Amino acid sequence: MNIQVPLILSAAISQSRCAVLWALCLVATATLAADELPLPDDVQTFADGRKPVEQLYDSYLSLQQAGWVLDVVAQSQPEGRDFALPIIALRTPNKGDAVWILSGIHGEETAGPNAIAESTASLIELGKHKAVVVLPLNNPHGYANNWRYLNMAVYSADVEGQSVGDSSHLLIDPENPGAPRAVAASSPEAAAITAYILETGKTYPPKVSLDLHEDNLIDQGYVYSQGKLGADDPLATLAVQVLSSNGITLKMDGVTRFDEPIKHGIIGPVIDGSIDELMSAASIWLDGQAVPGPNAQTVLVFETPAAAIPLAQRVQAHTALLQQLSEKISQD
Repeated sequence: MNIQVPLILSAAISQSRCAVLWALCLVATATLAADELPLPDDVQTFADGRKPVEQLYDSYLSLQQAGWVLDVVAQSQPEGRDFALPIIALRTPNKGDAVWILSGIHGEETAGPNAIAESTASLIELGKHKAVVVLPLNNPHGYANNWRYLNMAVYSADVEGQSVGDSSHLLIDPENPGAPRAVAASSPEAAAITAYILETGKTYPPKVSLDLHEDNLIDQGYVYSQGKLGADDPLATLAVQVLSSNGITLKMDGVTRFDEPIKHGIIGPVIDGSIDELMSAASIWLDGQAVPGPNAQTVLVFETPAAAIPLAQRVQAHTALLQQLSEKISQD
C-alpha cells in the first residue's frame, strides 16, 4: 500500500493548529491495489430500498478492475460511530482535462450513489475518451444511517450541519476579499475531500463537474449551473431534458426554496460555500493568499425531489443523466 498525505492538505488547513492535528490523525490519501480496500464487517445500511454500503463499494470497484486507479481519500468516523468507512475516489489512468463526478455528499440523498453503481459501464466508456475522476460516496456513514450531515440527521435552518462538501475554508469571502470565509475546514472529511480535489486537480484539472443531489423538501426539481456559462450552459439544458423525459417534475421558473431565480429549470451561479462553488472558483484562498482555483467550465448540480418520487425512479433518472451526459461529453 502506498500511503501519501497530500501536501495541499496541510496548506488548506494550516490556519488552525487544531484542525491540522485533527485532520492528520484521521485523513490520508492511499492508492490501493486490487482487493486492498479496508471495510468493516456487517455494516448496517438504512433499509428503504437503497443498496447496502458493501454492495455500492463492490460496484464502484469494477472501475478499478477496468484499469482505473483507486484512492482512499479519508477514513471517515464521525463522533458516535464505532468504525470508519472509506471515502474513495476512482480515476482513469489517462490524465488531463477531466470530468469529475460526485455524489453522496448528503447521506439521505441516495439516488446518486445508487445511480453511479448502476452506471459503471457508461463511466468506463467515458473514460476511454476523457480523463475522469469519480467520488461516488462522499458521506458513507450518512448514507448507511440516513443522516444528512456528519453531525445531524436532517437539515435545520437554525443549526449548522457539518457537510463533507463544506469548502468555505478555501473560498474567498466576498465581503472581505483578503480572507477566506472560514478559518479552517468544518471537519476532517471536508478538509480531505477538498484537499484531494486541489491536489488531484493538478493532473486532472476539472473541466466538467457533475454533482448528483436530491432534496426532501421540494416537489419539483431543478439544475444548478455554477460554471462559466451559468444558466446558458448547453449541458445544463440537456440535463433538464433528460430529467423531464425520465419522469422528474421540474420547476421551470420562479425561485428555489432559497429564493434563487430559476430560468428554464436552471439556476445560475450562486454563493453557497459548497464543493460545487469550489469547482467553479477562478480564485481560492490557500496558505494565506489568493491563488488560481479549479475554474471548471461546466459545474452542474442536479436536485431531484426525493420525497415526491420513488427511489427506483430517481435512480433511473440519475442513471440516464450519467449516460446521456457522458455520451455528449465524449463527443466534445
